[in-house]
Amino acid sequence: MRELAAGSTFLEAVCSATNGAGVVIGTRTRKPVDGAETVEADDGPQRAEPPQPTDDGWIFRQAAWPNPTFIYESAQTFEGLIGIDPGAREVGDWHGLAIRDLTKEIAEAANLGGAPLLTLQCPAQLPIIVKTRNHDLRTRKEIAAPCASLAVRFSIALRDTSVAKRFELSDRIHELCEKHGFSFWIADTRPAHRPGNWFEVCHADGQFSPLYNGDIRSRQRISTCLPVTFAGPARIGSTHAIVSFLQRYPQVGVVGCSGSTLADLAFVHLQLSVQGVAAERLNRILGKLLGEQSTPARPRKLLRELFNRLGLKPDPVESGPSAPDPAIDYQSFAGPAFAYRPHLMPDSLAVWISWEIARQDRSLDAPLDCLYRAMAKVVPRLSGEQEPRSLGDVATVEYLICRATEQSVVRGKAKLAVPRTVLRWFSTGGAEPAASKLCVSLEEAWKSEVEQSAVDGVSELTVAWRESWLGHWTYS
Repeated sequence: MRELAAGSTFLEAVCSATNGAGVVIGTRTRKPVDGAETVEADDGPQRAEPPQPTDDGWIFRQAAWPNPTFIYESAQTFEGLIGIDPGAREVGDWHGLAIRDLTKEIAEAANLGGAPLLTLQCPAQLPIIVKTRNHDLRTRKEIAAPCASLAVRFSIALRDTSVAKRFELSDRIHELCEKHGFSFWIADTRPAHRPGNWFEVCHADGQFSPLYNGDIRSRQRISTCLPVTFAGPARIGSTHAIVSFLQRYPQVGVVGCSGSTLADLAFVHLQLSVQGVAAERLNRILGKLLGEQSTPARPRKLLRELFNRLGLKPDPVESGPSAPDPAIDYQSFAGPAFAYRPHLMPDSLAVWISWEIARQDRSLDAPLDCLYRAMAKVVPRLSGEQEPRSLGDVATVEYLICRATEQSVVRGKAKLAVPRTVLRWFSTGGAEPAASKLCVSLEEAWKSEVEQSAVDGVSELTVAWRESWLGHWTYS
């Protein structure tokens, strides 16, 4: 992550939250645009920096150097969504193994096509649930899927945008999903179909992958989560290299992930589950490791040393010449670990938002400040709460992407998790769903807050309970 300099200019940000913890990653220029200076890269050895505690969490700071040759056209992508266990109410050890193995297969599919893996997200929202009575379309009813399910959403940049290449990718992943018993959707790329429209490729009725039935221990609930983030020049194969290394350790799973590129830098954030290791012991060993002067910062070296001190042994690998590691120069940010807190996924409603603002220092916080003030006015008190709390106090950001464009405009898109009890305020009967009434009221209140604020250049404000209903200029 680029160093935060006083008076520096905001560029881009990505945010992800799951299992009771979240990560916010931002990039800034070293100095204001009008005072930019040339800085030489430091190619010498670097060590992992320990986190700095704050009231809201921990902050990691480090410099990373972008790869200026990494260029892709965002419109030329292959986007997919794989459901692992949609009905799960808590995360088990087998989920971590399945997400880890699935992520590796997705990254490998991108590598074989010589294409970069652009985005990676888990958990993710599944497509809208459509119900009919006796297949009568006149009784068609659409229901919002749970806000977050055990599913992996990804997008791959295509150098070859031919139909044959798309079929090759979809067939490979389709075969994988049928083998594991997973469901699979691909993004609908027909004209006028925006992000959030999906085409179902295969449907899975089971909830437990037949490939993870061998070990009864894998069915136990996870106990510890270790957040780790890897940052470095965006290049093909870096995610695959990191996850392939993790796959050598049978006790280590991935229970949440978020990957994206910001300003030509790749960020791969993983929540690792380590079977049989308590959070207290993990933090004690990790703290001692990060406090040493010789602590390595490179992903494989840091993880290998950490796992070795935890007593985890890797599976043997075939001898032979080792392939180049695309993530060999990445920086690693690890911990602190925390005890897993079950998240009741079906009890939250996903509310999608998007906005646009003229590029300025407050490109991220200004629109969101107005949004949270609007939520507090739309729903001032939630029913069933012991203490008076507004919607603005309980709504959480589960996913956010904010990018600066060449037109001096910053565009943002986010998914909020709000308690379904909020819908009681809007269940007044009629044909319009309560979720739609909530979104309309929130969008109007948001626009009003922006107009009353002193922030200029905010526009294209949209609130919807379906991702595909957001404004036209939104990012995946």
